[in-house]
Amino acid sequence: MASKLIQIIYDESQREKCYTFAEVYFNQELTIFFENSVISKLVIDSQTDKIAVCSWKLYEKMKWYIGVPREITPELLESDYEVLSFTKNTKHHRMFAAAENWHKGFVDIFKKVCDAAGIRFTGEVKNPIYQNHFSAKTEIYKDYVTTYLNPVMELMENDPEINKMVMTNSNYSKLVKSTPEEIERLKQKISIDYYPIAPFLLERLFSVYVQNKNINVSWL
Repeated sequence: MASKLIQIIYDESQREKCYTFAEVYFNQELTIFFENSVISKLVIDSQTDKIAVCSWKLYEKMKWYIGVPREITPELLESDYEVLSFTKNTKHHRMFAAAENWHKGFVDIFKKVCDAAGIRFTGEVKNPIYQNHFSAKTEIYKDYVTTYLNPVMELMENDPEINKMVMTNSNYSKLVKSTPEEIERLKQKISIDYYPIAPFLLERLFSVYVQNKNINVSWL
């Protein structure tokens, strides 16, 4: 198979929101890394030429795409590209300035994590890609997982100083709208009743990888 789109669901009701041609992965576990734990496993195991591992909300999130995107189809996923982003912001958007605005102290934590992992971080990126919503050549995605994502997740989990920083409350606004039952389920899964900043740091890691490796990004 030349390409594959995998969409992650946490509840069977989300299946109908996925693309009809996507392979659906039911994730019964939740870690502080959120979907990144699943991405790591699925990408490393992939035998396709290109792979995308996205949330069940991919179609819904397309409404935030700046411009008029092409429809995501199997034919598009099999076209010629290194990385195909499913998110696009204005040319004036600054990924890390926005993150600092949403999550106070974000940039300082991100820099310390990158320094500890030996990853070059020089600030704003040319091609911000959000939500892990992209497709990439599998060789590129596997390199990202093995040299960036996995080492950083290991640091976040096992380095006491880094762990303390990344477990900081992200103050994610969506949690305010959660029901008491949803908050209790979150606490049962990850032992805290808030969203830590860890997954939001990881969400921006691929953009830094792309910049450091001078990888070409295509858009819908």
